[in-house]
Amino acid sequence: MQAKSIKGKSTAAIKTALIESIADGFKPTLAFVFLTELEEIDAVTKMLDAAGIAVFGASTSEKFTDQGLEPEGIVALLLDMNPANFKIVLKDFTSTTVYESACEVGAIGKKNFAHPAFIISAADIKITAEDIIKGLLVNAGNNVTVAGGMAGEAVNFTGTVFTNNVKTNSGLLSLILDEDKIDVKGMAVSGWKAVGTEKKITKCEGSWIYTIDNEPAMNLIKKFLGKEIVSGNTSKGLIPLDINFPIQIQRESGKAMMRPFLLWNTEDQSIMVGGPVKEGSLFRFSLPPDLEVIDSVIESSMALKENELPDADAMLIFSCIGRLSSLGPMSSSELDGLTATWNKPMAGFFSLGEFGKLDDSRPEFHGTTVSWVALKEK
Repeated sequence: MQAKSIKGKSTAAIKTALIESIADGFKPTLAFVFLTELEEIDAVTKMLDAAGIAVFGASTSEKFTDQGLEPEGIVALLLDMNPANFKIVLKDFTSTTVYESACEVGAIGKKNFAHPAFIISAADIKITAEDIIKGLLVNAGNNVTVAGGMAGEAVNFTGTVFTNNVKTNSGLLSLILDEDKIDVKGMAVSGWKAVGTEKKITKCEGSWIYTIDNEPAMNLIKKFLGKEIVSGNTSKGLIPLDINFPIQIQRESGKAMMRPFLLWNTEDQSIMVGGPVKEGSLFRFSLPPDLEVIDSVIESSMALKENELPDADAMLIFSCIGRLSSLGPMSSSELDGLTATWNKPMAGFFSLGEFGKLDDSRPEFHGTTVSWVALKEK
């Protein structure tokens, strides 16, 4: 399978890049498209559809390819994958629940392929993203491969997922692959190091933590991280948080689950984190990110290359938007290091949450991670 990455400031520029990419006889059948300007969606999907190319698309504030970061415009990863080996499904959450939509996608995957794998993106930050995983696994099985990221930008947390001439700002987009024909290997990695003693979540609901060690959540967080973690903003109500110290929820076995801080409710001192948590869970805070964080991520791909996938045709990376603000310029080093593992075309975006496996356990929904996946046609 051949792959090529292209980029452009507009649909017209992407069309020119596409024409140049096929001049040597390359015939792409599938395009991963990540863009910032929503008004470009209809034009770019219409153009790619006319060229006979299936589209897996998501909007984002920041995206990238093996050619570097692209704050504006459109990026695309083109593959000449056999159409018999994949299927794209878009489910809108306005007609069914998140869980029901995911159940349907899992069933479609098993109906079409004996061993399906799922690359997914979803729009609508208000949903419980864990329901996507639960629904997929009901019909596809706990060991199925799932990788992807939530679409959207980090100001209003709004996004759009789209495929050929269809789009939604509240739905699930899935690329279902036949793992008997396509190797799909990857994982979700954090790299953040834990610090301090364990704390206990004593009252919570969904993604909201009300008390920690029986104290109001924000009071305890300020006590351990310092009052300066919140700016001098005197506004009240729901305040966005930019704290680069995600909590690490301990699990019975395997790696910790990362949950970044998102919102602070000044009325009751509760905290919203990037994913559901369970009452009674133990967690530790994280150290500030450094080069070891990047090294851990790159080592994950090198280990997989050595043990499971010596060669790849293409790579997709879904990195948490929080990593961009935490790592700053070092985020490019992380992306470059991952890409250099196989040195093949790559595309991806900074997401509002990631899907993938931390280890040999079931796929889960994460925050502050990099979910990467390498593809190789057998």
